[in-house]
Amino acid sequence: MLRKLDKYLSLIQQCLDFTVVILMWFLAYFIRFDFFQGQQGLLILFAKLSFLIGLITVFSFQKFGLYKSQRFTRRGAEITAVFFANLYAHIFFIIVLYFFAETKVSRIFILTYALLSTFTLTFVRIVVRNYLRHLRKNGRNLRHYLLIGDGSQIEEYIKAIRSYKDCGIKIIGWLDSHGKAEGQKDIKDLGNDFSQIKERFSPDSLILSYSHQNSIYTQTFLQKYHNDLIPIQILPDLPFSFVGNKIDDFAGVPILNLNRPNISDVGRYLKRIFDITACSCGLILLSPFLFIISIVIKLTSPGPILYKQERIGLDGQNFFMLKFRTMRIAVDNEDKNEWSNKDNPRKTVFGNFLRKSSLDELPQLLNVIKGEMSLVGPRPERPFFVEKFKDEIPAYMLRHKMKAGLTGWAQVNGWRGDTCLKQRIACDLYYIRNWSFWFDIKIIFLTLWKGLFNKNAY
Repeated sequence: MLRKLDKYLSLIQQCLDFTVVILMWFLAYFIRFDFFQGQQGLLILFAKLSFLIGLITVFSFQKFGLYKSQRFTRRGAEITAVFFANLYAHIFFIIVLYFFAETKVSRIFILTYALLSTFTLTFVRIVVRNYLRHLRKNGRNLRHYLLIGDGSQIEEYIKAIRSYKDCGIKIIGWLDSHGKAEGQKDIKDLGNDFSQIKERFSPDSLILSYSHQNSIYTQTFLQKYHNDLIPIQILPDLPFSFVGNKIDDFAGVPILNLNRPNISDVGRYLKRIFDITACSCGLILLSPFLFIISIVIKLTSPGPILYKQERIGLDGQNFFMLKFRTMRIAVDNEDKNEWSNKDNPRKTVFGNFLRKSSLDELPQLLNVIKGEMSLVGPRPERPFFVEKFKDEIPAYMLRHKMKAGLTGWAQVNGWRGDTCLKQRIACDLYYIRNWSFWFDIKIIFLTLWKGLFNKNAY
């Protein structure tokens, strides 16, 4: 029943998207050729092309997973997927027109349609999402799940359900919880007669998870009930998983990739494009200000304007991070293992201001453009301290799964300078595990909102 409902909702969404595309296509046509009095007599041609763009768009949305259940997808992530799926459809459509169409299509028309369709498809998705949320709040379109096992991942799963308030999942009971079923219906009183449990609770799906000490129970349960028609979802017990995982299919062999960051190839491209665009604009706008800072540094202390220091970045690769020089020239590599502190005697007067205001970090915009850093990510550390901390702090090295950043989740939460390293690393891992483009935007706005000055910056 549940699978039929999912297919029914998916078909409705596909028909809705196809209809929206056709309507926006003809609206763009009337705007371009009637309102602005363009070339006439093209209606039949554009009517034929409307079905092509409709099919391409639905196909593109299918490829981007937009017709699967979005219960556990954030609204921002779904909107981003709609944008890129529609962009992909436009590019593919333009390529088809270039090679096969006898008549060229107006570029103004294509742009008009692109804007109209992107806005309307996004708006319709939001409306549908809100409608489904309303249904679920009223006890409709719910999924009834039965929990089985004592694995710690079940507790995390329950927390995730509570954080996604409109996911429409209802826990109907917890079997074999070993005393963990606080706040849930513990159904241990029915014994081991699973057929009786199914008949009484009629679950839509089973969530199976045992701790690694009791993993034999997972095998026993699957051996008995793997042939059952009720879907079984397994939550593996992965105590050393900190930043995300993904299951790949290699020639029919499932492979679990441990600690893979929550960022897709599309996400990486989007992040990179944003980095280059924002930093290029930033360098142009700030160039007079950067020039003044350079002059003041040169006039107030002997030595170079810029200072470069070896840091560890993505995948443990070394690079040289740029800063405005704020201290006198180091002697005998004294800066390589010197921890930042507010009483450092090497700081210059103007350098002290630059460090407190974080303006010394601005040259790292060049590191971002070169691809060594990103605007947002874990702050990079020197090799000496990486070697020191990697065995002292759990999962420390996993922060290098993402590009180092100018600012990060740890920094906007006050964990910078001489503060608790464990809290800083916890923030970095949280960022990697929960990355999204909108999370980056939020961190950038928080960085600007809270100001560059910070009591822990020195």
